[in-house]
Amino acid sequence: MDSSTRGFGREGGEKVSAPPVGVKAVIKEVLRTRSGVAAFILLALIIGMAVITPFYAPYNVVKTWNDPKAWVLNPRSAAPEWVEFFYGKRMPRTIILERADFKKSYTTLTSQQVTIKKINLRASFNYQYDDFPSEFKIVLNASTSKSIRVDLSLTRPDGDKVALISTSLSSENPTLTLDSGGDEMKKAAEQYVLSVTGNRSSIILPQVVFFAQKGENIGSPSGAEVLKGRYRITAECVTTDVNGDVDIQFIAYGRVFGLAGTDSKRRDLLVGILWGAPVALAFGLIAAVAVTLIQMFFGVISGYFGGKTDVLIQRVAELMMIIPFLPILILVSFIYKTTIWTLLAIIVGLSLVGSTTKVIRSMVPQIREEQYILAAVSYGASSWRIIFRHIIPRVLPYTLSIIAMAVPSYIFLEAALSFLGLGDPVLPTWGKILGDAQAAGAAYHGYWWWVLIPAGCIGVTAAAFALLGYAFDRIVNPRLREM
Repeated sequence: MDSSTRGFGREGGEKVSAPPVGVKAVIKEVLRTRSGVAAFILLALIIGMAVITPFYAPYNVVKTWNDPKAWVLNPRSAAPEWVEFFYGKRMPRTIILERADFKKSYTTLTSQQVTIKKINLRASFNYQYDDFPSEFKIVLNASTSKSIRVDLSLTRPDGDKVALISTSLSSENPTLTLDSGGDEMKKAAEQYVLSVTGNRSSIILPQVVFFAQKGENIGSPSGAEVLKGRYRITAECVTTDVNGDVDIQFIAYGRVFGLAGTDSKRRDLLVGILWGAPVALAFGLIAAVAVTLIQMFFGVISGYFGGKTDVLIQRVAELMMIIPFLPILILVSFIYKTTIWTLLAIIVGLSLVGSTTKVIRSMVPQIREEQYILAAVSYGASSWRIIFRHIIPRVLPYTLSIIAMAVPSYIFLEAALSFLGLGDPVLPTWGKILGDAQAAGAAYHGYWWWVLIPAGCIGVTAAAFALLGYAFDRIVNPRLREM
């Protein structure tokens, strides 16, 4: 009688068909269940993220994840762009004026054997958003052997010209960065508020003052209204160096960015979210498959050969099961500089035998006594042939169920280590993103996208494998199989 057609008894003499044998047969049965279909849909979503990752964020982008200079053009702690559908207004995006966007004009005057060079720079941008920029930055860069006097101003759509700063750049200090949170911009904003309202404001936010409509509330972050229209940046420069020149970069940072927003270090969280998918899948699947198959193999050997071999494997398995697993990983990660592959090797090394070994071992003696196994023995088949040709195919469907159930635990393990700062120092992972969010107080400050998106990815991936494991269990467990 073939093993795939034998029945398993139930109370009352009721019989059901035996579980399918082989990977293809099991997967075919899984796709007939609702939980199996749901699992494959969720897995397709996660795998799709992993597939598009190299196209959106190649590995050279990942290598700059911890480099602050690589993200300076992104807004800080910006929400995803799609949140504006819930806010009901158009949220500002980042506006960047590079050196090529500024029109230059040069004038040279000679008086009493002294040559004076004037440089005028002008650039404009159209601001049509319903909220103020989160901040702005102006970078002045001079190339001169002497010094250059720079008068920088902002002309608003209502015609007002706001003097931003008058300063000098020299060969010793050729670069000046003006930040909306700096004292220079605050003084300029304070003077403009005073000229409009006649009063000094206690709270000065230059990114609000310079982009607000004139009125009593121009200095109030909550009461001011956005002044839409075309703004112009003008720089009037004077130097005695005929070869001197000045370049300007202007950045008005938005409040939304991309599909996943940014963190407090201006990093595009979508890069980390996408790279978290292949890392989580690779780590979880490799760890679960390697550990489960190795433990299954030792379980088959233990149950088939019995005797001293059985006793030795079972005692070692019991010893490994009581060893504190997570503290050892934390200790190793804390002492040594680990990569994700090092962690994976340690996990496999500490899990050669375990609970799966004992589960499979309990199944093998019953399978060994079945008629087709006894027939193979009587025909002179070797023990290893019986193990690989007959016993392992019988326990493999159960093993697939254990693998599917184990993947989420390894994904959570990697996320926990990364959350504690003990994971791979280079690769961005979902756990590392959550750890950075915790360290920056993202939940307290209301940066919900920084927490919910990576946590949701972990949850969806875990749910996919949990549903897949449940579908496997319904197929291979006679008491749960659908009639």
